Amino acid sequence: MVQQASSRASFDSEQSSDLDHDCEPDQSSGYTNASSAAAEKTSNLTVDAIFQKLEDTLSSYEERPQQIEFAKLIERAITARKTGIFEAGTGTGKSLAALIPAALSRKRVVVSTATIALQEQYISKDIPCLQTLLPFDIRAALFKGRGNYVSIRRYEDHKLQNEVEGRLAAWIEKSKTGDRAELDFVPNQETWNEIDSDSDDCLRTKCPTYTKCFYFKSKREAEVADIIVVNHALLLIDAMSGGNILPPYEVLIVDEAHQLPDIASKSFSLGISLRGIQLLAAKAAKQVACPAHLVHNMEESAEELFGRVHQAFPLGKTRLRKPLDGISDLLSCIYVFRDWLSIQEFEHILDVDNQREKLKLKAKKLFNIASTYIRCLNLLEQLDDDWVFWIEKSEKFARKTEIVAAPLNVADYIQQYLFDKEGLESSIWMSATLATVGDDPFQYFKGLIGCSSRVVQEQVASPFNYARQSALYLPSGMPEPNSRDFNIAAVRKIEDILELSRGRAFILFTSYTAMNACFQAMSEQIAFPTKKQGEMPRNRLLDWFRETPNAVLFATASFWEGVSVDGDQLSAVIIDRIPFQSPDDPIYEARCDLLKEEEGLSWFSELALPYAIMRLKQGVGRLIRTKTDRGIVAILDPRVTSKAYGRAILSCLPPMTVVRSIQNASMIDDLLP
Repeated sequence: MVQQASSRASFDSEQSSDLDHDCEPDQSSGYTNASSAAAEKTSNLTVDAIFQKLEDTLSSYEERPQQIEFAKLIERAITARKTGIFEAGTGTGKSLAALIPAALSRKRVVVSTATIALQEQYISKDIPCLQTLLPFDIRAALFKGRGNYVSIRRYEDHKLQNEVEGRLAAWIEKSKTGDRAELDFVPNQETWNEIDSDSDDCLRTKCPTYTKCFYFKSKREAEVADIIVVNHALLLIDAMSGGNILPPYEVLIVDEAHQLPDIASKSFSLGISLRGIQLLAAKAAKQVACPAHLVHNMEESAEELFGRVHQAFPLGKTRLRKPLDGISDLLSCIYVFRDWLSIQEFEHILDVDNQREKLKLKAKKLFNIASTYIRCLNLLEQLDDDWVFWIEKSEKFARKTEIVAAPLNVADYIQQYLFDKEGLESSIWMSATLATVGDDPFQYFKGLIGCSSRVVQEQVASPFNYARQSALYLPSGMPEPNSRDFNIAAVRKIEDILELSRGRAFILFTSYTAMNACFQAMSEQIAFPTKKQGEMPRNRLLDWFRETPNAVLFATASFWEGVSVDGDQLSAVIIDRIPFQSPDDPIYEARCDLLKEEEGLSWFSELALPYAIMRLKQGVGRLIRTKTDRGIVAILDPRVTSKAYGRAILSCLPPMTVVRSIQNASMIDDLLP
């Protein structure tokens, strides 16, 4: 989502740029989820029959019993109108296995993913494959939030008063989709905020460019589609709006489901910053001629508040446990500003070319941003127990300091807006990493999403032979991770592994500090091409790794998941520590505090351990991506063997062959091509 005045700009203001409160004439576009002819054609179709046709028509297809088993489990959940929660190992073919029973249900389906790469896989690979297998038409659409599309009318208005970068202007003139994903460069964010499609600044059918509008063209395609592919953020915004963005649907498939709770937490959070207030004030003065004293008072109060906050708090995140002084002054100023906006009719403006309507829309957008800030400040005044508050100070300037409020538990929101969504019959939640430890391996995940009843759940094994394709190296004699000697020992082990693997490795760290320290100690000694995360944009860094023989990548955070490198190019994945959540994360700290107050509950076993297991499974999963991949995973943290919880973690990993001494393990030579 395009951010507005602050780094979070608040979910409310982001939401407003996606909501379509007024229905367009196109909305009832004649979608039917099953014609009588289609129903007759599908009456004898089964999951088995579709997979048999797939095997008969596609020479490259390899039958995978796990994929068929998975598809039947999903079919069972959809037929019974239940929630399906499934962990399906890498290589199962989750996306096609989910699409087949969903399509056979003849209901409208929404597929939600966390990453652009998986969205593109659905649209360009899996759904076209499905279309060749079915005896009836399946229409599909990729639909994104409004902020992803350029507005032709807003662009034309903007360039009358502002210079637009040449390559951005050239792209807008030629683009057929208006989707910023087409760009091979990153446009100036403030410019994009002024020219993107925005519901608060949208004339809809009154707009002279309505028939050419990129967003509404995409929306019309979604309204007649049988399968709509979206991302998790848009899914949540639509659900919160009561379905004002997406057309009604009966079946929901949430792929990469492990990411949705974190995305929900960010989406539902609220933030306010000095820069956000200053941008709001500047736009109010420029766009709607707000009286100077209202703008000045709001800016002055914000400068006083954030000046004090900046002096009182260190860099990084600091959890707030008591209200801040000065909130009421800023709150009063924003209330007065919002009240002024609410009564503006702009009668003095000649209503030529919809100028009066355009000003009203700009005022509405500023009103929504102000409302978001008011909501955030009201929560901060009382420090509501259901919310977590913190100061986020990223640089040595007050403008870079932000006050953030986030819900302590998003499960209630997900249950209310998704599980209880009107018209939704069944939802499927799937990932390669959902199960943890305990009698119910899905208990942790179900708690995160607020799912408690009518569940079909199962773990479906990967078709890969991990024991033959991979080894898990757990070096003996490593110091404890909090020891001063750990990094020195880790560097030596990494050097040994890289020598055997001839580079071709991801080295994954749990923190930037550890990554930078290790890179500094090793980069000049390694005989292979080496880079670390941050030197290039993520996609370019991944391209560099794929294209560079014997490459070594030092990485953290985003490279633990959603990254796939097939073949010999990635032959070793080295993980420095068990990826426990950072103890200084305010939301994590608050959740731990809450569990500590509950008798009979353990913050470690209920929260810390399940999180670490899911995260570690993601990192380990980078190695084996196909049936022909081979290599080694190394975990340098001695706690995986010395602690009882470490052994519980190991039991959740793929069944790789464990080795303790890299020098004496002859099988490693066989695994490294």
